[in-house]
Amino acid sequence: MTLSGNRQRAALGIFLLLFGAALVTDHVVAAWALRCRVQVLDLVVGILNPIGSGITLLIACAALAVLARRLRRLWLQDAAWLAALAFVSAGAVEFTLKHLVGRPRPDAAMATAGLLGPSFAADIDSFPSGHATSVFAVAAVFATYYPRLRWPLYGLAAAIALGRVYLERHYLSDIIAGAALGLTVAVRLYRYRLIVPGRMILERAVDRSA
Repeated sequence: MTLSGNRQRAALGIFLLLFGAALVTDHVVAAWALRCRVQVLDLVVGILNPIGSGITLLIACAALAVLARRLRRLWLQDAAWLAALAFVSAGAVEFTLKHLVGRPRPDAAMATAGLLGPSFAADIDSFPSGHATSVFAVAAVFATYYPRLRWPLYGLAAAIALGRVYLERHYLSDIIAGAALGLTVAVRLYRYRLIVPGRMILERAVDRSA
C-alpha cells in the first residue's frame, strides 16, 4: 500500500472515531453549550457567524480573485478561484445530503425526533452543517496554497463551525461531518484542478508580466 493510501486510511479512521464520539455525545454537548452562554462568547460568535452564512465566502473569494488579477498576483488569483469552486462544489453536496438525511436542528420543535428522512421542511436540515462545510472547504484551499497560514485558517474555520453548536443550530456531529466534507472536496479539487498546476509556472508568469 502506498504512503498516500495509508494517509487516507488514517484520515478516514480518525474521522470515523471523532464522528462516532460526537454522535454519541451530541445532546450532552448541546446541553453543555447552552449552559455556557456568556456575553463575551455571544459577541465573538455573533461576529464570526456571518462569515459562513449564505454566499458570503463565495463573494469574498470571487472579489479576491478579481483583485488579484488586477494586481497580477496569479498565485493568489488561482487560490481564490479554486476556493470559490470548492465552496460551490462542497455546498452542492452538503445541500443534497442535509435534505436527504432530514435531521432536525437542535433548536427545532422536533429536535428529539431523530432522523426523519428526505425533507425540505424548515429546520429539518441539520446534517451536515453548511457553515462548517463552506468554511473548511475555503480554508483548506488557501491553507494548501499558503502553508504558513494553515493553522490560523483552520483555527478560524473551527471557531466559526463551533459557533453553530453554541447557537443551537447544529450538533457537534453535524459540524464534524461538514468539516470533513469541505476538506475532502477541497483536496480533490486541488489535486485535479485544470488550471495552472504548479507554483513554479505561476511565479515565472508573474515575473514575465512584471
